[in-house]
Amino acid sequence: MKTQTVLALHPVDLAIMVVFLLVMVGIGIFFSKRTKTTEGYFLGDHSAPSWVLGLSMIAAKISSVTFLALPAAAFALDWRLFVPNLSIIPVAVVAIWILVPFFRKAAQTTAFEYLNARFGAGARLYGAIIFLLGQALRLGAVIYLVTIPIEMFTGFPPWVIMLVVGLFCTTYTIVGGLQAVIWTDAIQAIILYLGGIAALIVMVIDIPGGLPEIFRTAMDNNKFSFGPMRWDFGERTFWTMLIIGLLSWINQYTSDQVLIQRYLAAKDLRQARMAGAASAFLCLPTWAFFFMLGTALFVYYKFVSDPQVSSLPADSVFPHFILTRMPHGLSGLVIAGVLSAAMGSLSAALNAFGTVATVDLVRPYLLKGKSDRLYTVIAKSLTGFAALLMLAIGWAFSATNKESYLDLSHQILGLIGGVVPCFFVLGFFAGRVDKRIVWQAFLVASIVNAYLLLAQFKVISPLFGWSVHPYWVSTLVALVMVIVAVILSKIQSQRTVVRSELTIYGSRAFGKLQMDMSGKDV
Repeated sequence: MKTQTVLALHPVDLAIMVVFLLVMVGIGIFFSKRTKTTEGYFLGDHSAPSWVLGLSMIAAKISSVTFLALPAAAFALDWRLFVPNLSIIPVAVVAIWILVPFFRKAAQTTAFEYLNARFGAGARLYGAIIFLLGQALRLGAVIYLVTIPIEMFTGFPPWVIMLVVGLFCTTYTIVGGLQAVIWTDAIQAIILYLGGIAALIVMVIDIPGGLPEIFRTAMDNNKFSFGPMRWDFGERTFWTMLIIGLLSWINQYTSDQVLIQRYLAAKDLRQARMAGAASAFLCLPTWAFFFMLGTALFVYYKFVSDPQVSSLPADSVFPHFILTRMPHGLSGLVIAGVLSAAMGSLSAALNAFGTVATVDLVRPYLLKGKSDRLYTVIAKSLTGFAALLMLAIGWAFSATNKESYLDLSHQILGLIGGVVPCFFVLGFFAGRVDKRIVWQAFLVASIVNAYLLLAQFKVISPLFGWSVHPYWVSTLVALVMVIVAVILSKIQSQRTVVRSELTIYGSRAFGKLQMDMSGKDV
């Protein structure tokens, strides 16, 4: 990554940033006494209020990726990368009313404990490992994005910025545990909203004609397009992105430890549901707002001349605007918001990485029957290991040519996303699918995945000349696995051992999922 401009940081902006950094550190130190046990480190002793958990869930979804990558995607192209987010509402409704109470009964700390009971240790290991790989990718992406504005006003090399920010975040995450993560997430969500609103107001004031002109110019340049309205596996069409989004949200609500960990950390079922509902229904307008920022940015530089913009990568244009066009104080607040968002997101991912690695790999398989104190130390050590992965992947992102970060991440996840959601969906809803059938379906899906990967990298020629966009690969593979598993369950029904108590339809499970009118778990 190479930026063209280095800008001096005004003392007022620097002071604002320092204050926010000190607040983040203070939160970690304040909650340090609650990280002495695995219960405190992983779940915060179930003491966080629902509104804080809700803001934490929003922050985990929006983060600095939303603040920088979504405007970059809208600036560079249009709104087609917003389309996957439209799928969140139906998935969230099912998750909040069915899956959240199910997880609170079927798992203690991680989602993959359920897979162990439903399909055995192999499914748990596969799910946990794929999750850890995804978290490593997310960590690298967020640390990369936060280097962009900092490099622009300091001139420090990206690797130096990544190292300093990474060490800072890792330290307070290890010290403060999940409680520190949740509260910093809540604070950064508020800061992100304020920073984004301030940036949009400055654009509207500077553009002749204001908001109506933004909409008119954007419409004239087709910047609000959701992509071609046709079926085409080789392009990012509306239907392609919508289906990809559906699978992505199923993935998150069934196997994303960052989200599920907060459901499990709630005091009771009602609080978990309230937090989940607030985050789901506020995220969609939040994403739309940040796409609107990118569209407004495109229009802004149609009216405001700045020759440097044409030479900047898409991910750098919004930080460039913040640092060159926003008044002192406001720009410091916005950059502090980006830093705070990055730290909250990084700490959430770091904590989730340490939790899954300890609970699903170390404790049941590598070091059984050890003391709780040792597992807490191991979790913190694995959080440190995740930080090393974060730095390595962040550097790789900075050295890669790309349309925008969001496009690159969609391509990577599309190619190697795995079929973890299939294990959960089949486990929840397909009572006739047992351990044997799920692995048979997995084998077929893996063969299809290998073929699509080889065709994508042009190692082999696609059959009948039919190609698919990288975004589609994991979606098609997941559909193949579910369809094959259901067919096999029909064919082998006489040999299938139904585990009804581990599905949402089972009498035992259904009884456990009931709650009284007060909303308490029963």
